[in-house]
Amino acid sequence: MPELPEVESIKKSIKPKILGKKLIQYKFLDKRTSRFNNDYPSNLGTLDEITRKGKILIFKFRKYSLFFHLGMSGRIEFSNSVSKHTRAYFNFSKIQLNFDDIRKFGFVKLISNDCLDNELNKLGPDALNMDKKLYLLVSQRGQNSKVAIKKFLLNQKNISGIGNIYVNEILFTSKIHPKKITNKISKDEWESIYKNTKKVLKKAIKNNGTTLGDLTYYLPDGNFGQNLNSLLIYGQLNCKLCKRKIVKMYIDQRATYFCKKCQKL
Repeated sequence: MPELPEVESIKKSIKPKILGKKLIQYKFLDKRTSRFNNDYPSNLGTLDEITRKGKILIFKFRKYSLFFHLGMSGRIEFSNSVSKHTRAYFNFSKIQLNFDDIRKFGFVKLISNDCLDNELNKLGPDALNMDKKLYLLVSQRGQNSKVAIKKFLLNQKNISGIGNIYVNEILFTSKIHPKKITNKISKDEWESIYKNTKKVLKKAIKNNGTTLGDLTYYLPDGNFGQNLNSLLIYGQLNCKLCKRKIVKMYIDQRATYFCKKCQKL
């Protein structure tokens, strides 16, 4: 579930506490979490930089970087011990960071810094940081595509960072039906998607992300994200604009919310 706003909020939370500290010890407790690497160096050294692209949190050391993908239920938290859901832990000079993952879809991947740019280029432009020039390339790709706009925006190769919660919010605020085919979307509608993507994501980051009713997501210090009460369409019963009942359907097995009046197909 963690999307760009949740990962960005995690990054902001942990950065002041571990940036510049030496990684004393780290260990994987579940092979699935480290499934992309067979061997990890015993000493990675000092954590020089913490960045993010899309839903990927990046710890950069001198020679290597660690990619954290939280999957459906992964989370990063400060703790002095491990739990039954802890898949890996990282000790930074008296501060322990745990990677917990109930459903085991998340992973931690080791990347040589020489290959870092190639790895990041597998993702589309970051949804929060892309400029107009990059977004023009994204919209041009969409104009040459014949898939539903929701599916297009969820594809991390097109734009990285948008997940199911925020794609619903972006399309609602843009007044675009989630099933509308991308090559039928007008220039003004693409412009609206661009503006509302930034607006929706920035609001969610300001609220430290969205913690849903299952309480799976929370910040490393244990606090919950407060964006749930700011959602306009996802999980809602009635449209905030016209008061009509919101329709719920599934696209690619993902819950999709829309208003028939405000988001006409």
